[in-house]
Amino acid sequence: MNVIRIGTILGVAAAATSVHAGTLPAGKYQIHNHPDGSADPPPYGLRLDELYDTTGGKDDFTFDFDDASSYVTLNYTGSKIIIHGHAYGGRDIGAAYAAEATTGVYSFHFVYDIGVGLAGGDDDIVVTANMMNFGTITTPIGDTIDLTDKSDTTYSFRLGDENNDLGHRGFSGISGWGWLIHGPPGSSYVVASDWIFTVGDLVPTPGSLAIFGIAAGALARRRR
Repeated sequence: MNVIRIGTILGVAAAATSVHAGTLPAGKYQIHNHPDGSADPPPYGLRLDELYDTTGGKDDFTFDFDDASSYVTLNYTGSKIIIHGHAYGGRDIGAAYAAEATTGVYSFHFVYDIGVGLAGGDDDIVVTANMMNFGTITTPIGDTIDLTDKSDTTYSFRLGDENNDLGHRGFSGISGWGWLIHGPPGSSYVVASDWIFTVGDLVPTPGSLAIFGIAAGALARRRR
């Protein structure tokens, strides 16, 4: 009987720290670079071209969610999606970032709370609103720039593994992707400005850590 109890507890703890394909359960997750960003390298989870008009040409700004100084999370409540954190990035010059003042750690906060629901005929989560969800990004030189969602006429953001459950752009797990306008109200969409990231493990909460601690302690006592 003790073995069954311990196994059950460990199963609950494992479920609380990982995510697989299908509808994303409510919770807070760490998010990462997508393997198929079109401006990669450097790899990134967010792209905002012309965030600064630095040169006479097109300036691609990308943000590396997996850099050692980065930490970005997605919190899904069932009716709201919150993307929050900080990431190293700047003007992408090929395989690296330009050595300039706008390269460094950016912080951002974005909330989707309008138009959040399930995709028709699928288990992905979509946001069908257009220019109704908002956030900000703060740059290394202290500027805070507005962010607004932008629909492709079908949705402005999607979270899941596509209609065929095979994944988004070659990644078989859960991805998040969607378009953003950056700048003051009335700004136009700049190609390309979008989220494209993968969803990793659940961020442990005090409750899940307590469950895991109980399970580990029970297992240790059992072994003794």
